[in-house]
Amino acid sequence: MSVLEILVRRRMQEEYAKGTSPERITRLLQEFFNGVEASQADAAPRGSSGNR
Repeated sequence: MSVLEILVRRRMQEEYAKGTSPERITRLLQEFFNGVEASQADAAPRGSSGNR
């Protein structure tokens, strides 16, 4: 199991234990993955424009 899977499962278990609705857990996970995608896009190498 990957580190990402472990983190997601742990977060889901924590939210479920707090009584969070499945719909809210789904939204939290979507927000999490959107944040991961955004951070990966920020870390992606840029084109060589301006790098001379």
